[in-house]
Amino acid sequence: MSNKPAFGTWLEKEVSRVTGKTYGNSGEGALTFHVNMSLFGRMPSPTSSARITGPCGETMEVYLKIHKDRIEQASFFTDGCGASIVCGATASEKAAGRSIDEAALIDGDAILEFVGGLPEDHRHCAFLAAETLQAAIHNHLARPEFREHEA
Repeated sequence: MSNKPAFGTWLEKEVSRVTGKTYGNSGEGALTFHVNMSLFGRMPSPTSSARITGPCGETMEVYLKIHKDRIEQASFFTDGCGASIVCGATASEKAAGRSIDEAALIDGDAILEFVGGLPEDHRHCAFLAAETLQAAIHNHLARPEFREHEA
């Protein structure tokens, strides 16, 4: 009997189905990155957030806790497929601990590179995750209290 939670098992199967890759420690076609599922979920009391529905109909939400110029925490929620979960987790993981300016440079291509690519029909998931992260950053920077503080 496996100690792996049912969701983790489902996610591995879903990502393998979508990407055509299998989980493993090494070798051709192995997914060697770890999806940090502690980042999955709606954050209580975020400093900023964004929600975007992509052309595929899947919705990505990104939540940020920002102190001064640094993203201290990031999380995401999606109603999308395994590829969306992987991309949302990657965007959140890459943003946490970075300055706002550094995190704003995380784009779909960077996410695709980190996850080792996705099939053409799922590449949009990386761009949806990046766009939602950038929108959450923009929403923070557009807040009147932020502009007054920085002035």
